[in-house]
Amino acid sequence: MYLRVFHTVRIVWEKFSKRVVGLFRFIMDYKIILFSLSYIVANSLSIFLLRNIFEMTSIGWASFWIFLLSSLCTLLLLKILKGKFSKGEEGGEYKGKASFKIFTLSFSFVSVLLLTLVRNMPIILNESEVLKNSEGFTESSTRFRVYIAEEIEEKHTRQQVVVKLLEDIYFEKKILDKNSSFLLLKLPSFYKFKIGQVCEVEGLLTEPENFEEFDYRKFLANKKIFFLMDNPKIFCKKIEDERRGNFLKNSLVDLKIKLIEKIDSVLNEPQSSLLAGILFGQKRLFSRSFEEAARVSGVSHIVAASGYNVTILSIAINKLFFFLPKRWKLIASLIVIWIFAILSGFSASIVRACMMGSVSIIALFFGRSNSVHVALPFVAFLFVLFNPFALSDVGFLLSISAVFGLVYIMPILVSLKEKVTKRYAFLDDFVLPTLSCTLSTLPLSVFTFKTFSIWSVPVNTLVLPVVESTMLFGFLALLFQKIFSPFSYIFFSVVNVQLKYFELVVSFVQKLNFGQVSLSDTTSRIVSLVLLFCFVVLIIFFYPIKNEKYNHYLKNS
Repeated sequence: MYLRVFHTVRIVWEKFSKRVVGLFRFIMDYKIILFSLSYIVANSLSIFLLRNIFEMTSIGWASFWIFLLSSLCTLLLLKILKGKFSKGEEGGEYKGKASFKIFTLSFSFVSVLLLTLVRNMPIILNESEVLKNSEGFTESSTRFRVYIAEEIEEKHTRQQVVVKLLEDIYFEKKILDKNSSFLLLKLPSFYKFKIGQVCEVEGLLTEPENFEEFDYRKFLANKKIFFLMDNPKIFCKKIEDERRGNFLKNSLVDLKIKLIEKIDSVLNEPQSSLLAGILFGQKRLFSRSFEEAARVSGVSHIVAASGYNVTILSIAINKLFFFLPKRWKLIASLIVIWIFAILSGFSASIVRACMMGSVSIIALFFGRSNSVHVALPFVAFLFVLFNPFALSDVGFLLSISAVFGLVYIMPILVSLKEKVTKRYAFLDDFVLPTLSCTLSTLPLSVFTFKTFSIWSVPVNTLVLPVVESTMLFGFLALLFQKIFSPFSYIFFSVVNVQLKYFELVVSFVQKLNFGQVSLSDTTSRIVSLVLLFCFVVLIIFFYPIKNEKYNHYLKNS
């Protein structure tokens, strides 16, 4: 028996190690993938290094130049060693020494690390300068002009308003440049603001403080927010008199608000807020009991504003136009997700998710077998290049995770299902895509919402197919409101029933009062990393490869 177990383990290990080597060869062959992944990792490392270097105010610059010089020396050494070991390579085949590949990889990573240091240094330098002078900015009350830069975020006890300075602030001999920082205002809920509105603010600037295990200062710094004001005096102009910011964004947000007001006039809570979140990625305030029910059920990623809904929409369009050829379905998906982005008021997380989805759709449109594997890391690299803090945005990470699930987990589930039965197209069209997205976003959901629930997968499987059609009927309801209003109320009635079903499912799970565990920050990190590691291992081992026996990357591994 022990010999049989040992033999089985050996076979499994050989297959897994062969696939790992094959994956490494694939990445080494596609330099764009290697560069994209290297840049993403190096970007996070460079931000960490620069922040730590500049925190040492007196020797920060000396530390930076020492680090830069040592990196250049390392790069030169690797270049010399790479040339020495390259003699073992033969015609681009994988017959050269492993040392050559190691030095090639090391050389590439150090080169990319230096590139990210150059890219991120101005950003971290600005952050360092602002924080270095922060004590001078927070010593006394001040008055200045701002405009509302982002949509208002409602909390249970207050509202949070992100504003941008319209003028430099002078503190004795120190200046807070108007472009160096956004400000976060914490105000009572009775104030009503519009994006782009110009206001005059008077109060005391304070620095954010960390709480419990959450690094709140770093969270805000990633959004270029270094100061906040609690209950300042605020005097705002009428929006008709003066408005700042991007005209297109302001107009689209106004349109979105009008559509949401129509939803509020027809549907009750929590259905109206649910539909606003699902359709427009709108951050709405739910009752504490419903928020807790959503968290316990593992569906907070649907209720919260996130790019995850873009993936749901793409799946829904694919099913709705099942009768069309594949390419026409992809074109329809591309058009609809960008209509969704427009209606969301070009919400940052939704736009990033739409761009991610668009690249994947275009890759599938041209039908190259490896296109989507190249597109995923490349588009992630583009986002990180233009916004070094993109990976700190939960909505963006959810959209990447969801697309990752469709590309790498769904084929495994389909192949497993076909080994059992080829019947039940319902599984292929509804259950498996939903299950793939749910599993791939589970590690991130655990990390973000600090809850591990055994109900996450079954509840998402029950709810997401309904949410897909809810998005369709919600769009039709708003469209027919202008064309023929009686039809609009028919669609709203269907949406109301579907969202009532959503509410009943999550409330029922909450009443069961078991199967979920609230986690601390440290525990949630460990659990999410374990889940991520398990999924990666299972994907590498089970991902179906056509003609595996003759696959170029698996031969002679």
